[in-house]
Amino acid sequence: MNTHINTNVPFTVTKNVSNANGFLLPHNLYSKVKTVATYPIKEFYLQDIPDLEDFKFKMHKNAFLNDELTIQAQLIKKTNTNYLINVIVTKPKPESNNHHETICSALFGFTLDKDYLKETKTAC
Repeated sequence: MNTHINTNVPFTVTKNVSNANGFLLPHNLYSKVKTVATYPIKEFYLQDIPDLEDFKFKMHKNAFLNDELTIQAQLIKKTNTNYLINVIVTKPKPESNNHHETICSALFGFTLDKDYLKETKTAC
């Protein structure tokens, strides 16, 4: 696979996804990250994307109420049996314009099933 498919999705920490002290709840972030991880591979499936085969999820830092995060998903590997998607959640550092803190990282594996692949058909 010569080209990597990237997706960037903004995410704001609100009261709905944080606890009473304003900390982002990890299970809410995981749900959003899992959803964004499917974006780079949606075009490869005709029906719904199958369940995860494998995943790794690691929180590096906390995020707080009103933080503006960016969820970046990238298709990093396609094999005969699965797709691997790397996801990184970052937050800009307030004292610098070009530097970001990593909030969490994840690696997801989706099964590549021949029944799910789209067929390209052309009219003659």
